[in-house]
Amino acid sequence: MGIVCPIYMYNVPLIVADFIKKLKNIPYLFLVLAGGGEPGNAIKSVKKLCATQDLKLNAAFNLTMPSNYAPYGSTPQDKQQEMFSKSEKKIEFIADVVTASEKYFDENNTSFFRSNIYPGILYKLGYKFIPKMDKSFNIDENCNGCGICEKVCPVDNISILDQKPEWDHQCQQCFACLQWCPQEAIQYGQKTIDITRYHHPNVTLNEIMQSSSRK
Repeated sequence: MGIVCPIYMYNVPLIVADFIKKLKNIPYLFLVLAGGGEPGNAIKSVKKLCATQDLKLNAAFNLTMPSNYAPYGSTPQDKQQEMFSKSEKKIEFIADVVTASEKYFDENNTSFFRSNIYPGILYKLGYKFIPKMDKSFNIDENCNGCGICEKVCPVDNISILDQKPEWDHQCQQCFACLQWCPQEAIQYGQKTIDITRYHHPNVTLNEIMQSSSRK
């Protein structure tokens, strides 16, 4: 079984952690972290979580991809293309390791200071509060009530009331609502105004909606 997920606060998303807690009797388990480059303590955290479930994490990979955390800005298009090219080679390597059921762990390229002091401590303290961080989402005058934000949310955290979205404080901070709003009407505080939205070139809006829990 393979788990492919982004990195949130040097850890895996809360819904991924909850999923791991439900696993049993997995003979070969591997993890692919697709994030902005630094895994922090994410692999270490997953190893510990697996141990509590009598599971063994057999392999873990750090796949550097463009960050979709809009408050930190957007990755330039030329840099994105460079990342995609490198990721194709890394994916081939991952496939070879997994096909052979080999044990492998990417080295942590995050410094001890960043992993454990700053921002590591802040991330560790803030991790459990991720669901409430949707308080910073807001909409501007460009919102036309299309409801796409509701449809792309993977945890049914958005409700459309009076043709406007409201966040229900069960957020996973995936930013799908902000990234896929066709009007770019959803903002996160004041940090995302004029920030270019990120869409992987091989992923369509329809695929995002189909993969969410709302059908």
